[in-house]
Amino acid sequence: MRSLRIFLARLRAFFSLRKAGAELDEELETHLSLLTERFVRQGMEPEEAAATARRQFGNGTMLRERHREARSFVSFAVLWRDVRYGARLLRKGPGFTAVAVISLALAIGVNTTIFSLARQLLYERLDVWHARDLRLLAWTGSRGHVVVHDMWGNWNDLADGRVASNVFSYPVYEQLKADNRVLDDLFAFKDTSMNSTVGGEAQRVQAEMVSGNYYSAPTAPPQLGRSIQPSDDSTPGQGAVVVISYGLWEREFGRSPAALGQIIKLNDVPLTIVGVNPRGFTGAGSTLSSPDVFVPLAMQPLVAPGMLYGTDDPSLLANTSEWWLNVIGRVKRGVSEAQAQAALNTQLAAIVRATMPVPPGAEIPYLELGDGSRGLFEQEREYVKPITVLTTLVGLVLLLACANIANLMLARGAQRQREMSVRMALGSGRMRIVRQMLAESLLLAALGGTGGLLAGYFGGNAIPKLMENTWQRSSLHIDFNWTVFAFTAGITILTGVLFGLAPAFAAARSEVALGLKETAKTTPRRRRGMGGKALVGFQIALSTLLVIGAGLFIRTLAGLSAVDVGFRTDHLLLVEIDPPVSRYPGGEDIMLHRRLEEKFATIPGVELVSATAAAYLADGSLRMDFAPQGKTYDRNESPLEDFNLVGDRFFATMGIPIVAGRAFGPQDTRSSATVGSSTRAWHAHGFPARIRSENFSEPA
Repeated sequence: MRSLRIFLARLRAFFSLRKAGAELDEELETHLSLLTERFVRQGMEPEEAAATARRQFGNGTMLRERHREARSFVSFAVLWRDVRYGARLLRKGPGFTAVAVISLALAIGVNTTIFSLARQLLYERLDVWHARDLRLLAWTGSRGHVVVHDMWGNWNDLADGRVASNVFSYPVYEQLKADNRVLDDLFAFKDTSMNSTVGGEAQRVQAEMVSGNYYSAPTAPPQLGRSIQPSDDSTPGQGAVVVISYGLWEREFGRSPAALGQIIKLNDVPLTIVGVNPRGFTGAGSTLSSPDVFVPLAMQPLVAPGMLYGTDDPSLLANTSEWWLNVIGRVKRGVSEAQAQAALNTQLAAIVRATMPVPPGAEIPYLELGDGSRGLFEQEREYVKPITVLTTLVGLVLLLACANIANLMLARGAQRQREMSVRMALGSGRMRIVRQMLAESLLLAALGGTGGLLAGYFGGNAIPKLMENTWQRSSLHIDFNWTVFAFTAGITILTGVLFGLAPAFAAARSEVALGLKETAKTTPRRRRGMGGKALVGFQIALSTLLVIGAGLFIRTLAGLSAVDVGFRTDHLLLVEIDPPVSRYPGGEDIMLHRRLEEKFATIPGVELVSATAAAYLADGSLRMDFAPQGKTYDRNESPLEDFNLVGDRFFATMGIPIVAGRAFGPQDTRSSATVGSSTRAWHAHGFPARIRSENFSEPA
């Protein structure tokens, strides 16, 4: 308690040094006056009495210093004086200050920008309670032998000849949830896009179909109204409710409470708004952006029917062969991940054997638990390597900036040899000189760090715009929060120390006698040692490395720009049309697309129009089992190939040459002979009735 009182007293004294100093001076003068009066009464002359009083009282300057040491934080006071002195020096050299601050601001700014980008893409967790405890269920199996064939989701080919995915069928999820003993709960979700009508206006929205326990598991209280409940997901097609995102609520309803109870349509199905998600809640799929709407999984047969090619069944809820759901859970306390994974894998094997035909030689998928704190984390494959390369490059740029400023400060320090010599001759220690020089360096770094923080802020706002494309709205939003501030402050201090150490120790090694000579004013002493030469060599090496890297980068960009992708990429306009199945069932959707093609073709400036299931410039693809004519189709052995569904003018529209045979034409209809086309050769083949997988890799 006594230590705390002393600390608080010193803290108050530190912020009132002038007042305390004035009070001490007044007290010292009072004591001297009293002593002088006493000696005068003893018969001394006033001048002799004053001198005797000063001798008896002692060194007033020393007393003032001891008083300040006892009543304040001396190191802070000295540091403040060093900072003020450094500021005066920087103000006297505006050219040097401007060059150093701009160099530091650019170097620190790019580091701040890349850090904020990396944090958002690779390290941000879902904004839910205890996100680090979430575990994503996935599975692996041998390529071509695993029993799972039909998927709506990601299918990743591994280097060891195996495949991996994180989707499950709805019956598998239901039984895993019912037999669960090792996880707190299992909740399921599926991200997709839907047509919507909000406030009388049609638009395309991102949607997430979720299980009834979805909101109880992530623990995300709604901003307004209520969340989706288990009762909404109990009966297929009965829970006609929707929870909207904070962004959609703000954009379409102006954050009005009147949004509750209003009707919006998803794929022409009316749903009632019952709640609004809190700000920052992005769902379980991604940390980058939030789906616009959340609907119960039980509504899938109505709001998202027809997800399977070659089938008239709109529901996936009873389908045991189609794997499409993502599943996340939390490991129970006291249960290790290895135990949980082993138990769930045993359950999965039993469920697959009970719900699916397992032919001889087919492999049961092996269940694995992965980190679910970042959702599906689809951006990892795309951004880990580029972010690593960028981080390395901007780190080298920062080191180069430090070397440049260190050399400038060494040259500037050579002009201050006389100043350092005088200070040491008056009693300053070498560590005192080092501290002064480091204070100047840190002040310079603080100015550069402030500029870097501003550059990082504008850079962070510009990056999402640079990553936008005309096909999809950018989902990336970089938050400029206290983590970014802390990072910028950390590299600012580190930078100040890095480029300040060499000049500081060089100044501390100054020779007092040589520096005090008159010739020291005009003739700088030649520096001894290898410090300056080493810095110059380091600068040259880093500059060479960065120039080589920039050259390779430009060469790569030029090479990528010159790659022949097989079709014309200029003067192309993409339009996404996804008519609701309830209004345009099989056959009528084809007629709709034909009518749209005819209407688009009449627009002035439009040369050719064609329909396609996968637009090449939209980063989407379809995959299916493939068996050449004359060979028996075996879903376990037939290779997986990319395919597309296109109109009869697709090849002409895309500028794709046909090297043999012919392209599709109006004569190729449902009743005509089944034909196909390839840019390598023409061949006839039979299409299997079902899609094996559908792999969409959406750009972030």
